[in-house]
Amino acid sequence: MPSTTTTLHGPFNPPSTIMTKLKTSPHPILTWYHKYVTDFTTSKTTTPATKYYASTATLTNPDNSIISGAQQIWDYYIEMYGRFERCGYEVISVMAVTDTDTDEGKREEKHTLIVECTTSLYLKGGGAGRKVSLPQAFVYEIGNAEEGEGKGEDGLQIWRLRVYFDKGLLMKAAGMEE
Repeated sequence: MPSTTTTLHGPFNPPSTIMTKLKTSPHPILTWYHKYVTDFTTSKTTTPATKYYASTATLTNPDNSIISGAQQIWDYYIEMYGRFERCGYEVISVMAVTDTDTDEGKREEKHTLIVECTTSLYLKGGGAGRKVSLPQAFVYEIGNAEEGEGKGEDGLQIWRLRVYFDKGLLMKAAGMEE
């Protein structure tokens, strides 16, 4: 099974630099990720969850709790980040590893995307400059999309996601109890 690896290192200042690099990358999974980030940032309430997440996708949190299902994961992120006035991201690095397999004439690609960033969470009602910086890492396992209308973007969906961050810091910043 041949593999390809593409790595982008930052920090990317201004943050739009990484978006340009993702959008114009020759690696198709990075172009796909650009669409995902753009849709989540600008259209999360109108984008169907199955556009990016498989219906049986799983999200594993830092405390090893698991959220299952495309809509449940999408809603979880909307609720979590919706507690802040806004969020900004400084991408430190992005690494994409693609494994290609051809079985009985059918080509299948599996992608592992590792994103390391610092997320700036701007507190609601806290006045200018009130932000919490949260180092985060995301490990996405992306593969062929499920069949059906509204499932997948460019034929791909996230099947598994593992996230790494200080959940206590996030909960405290959001005013939530852990």
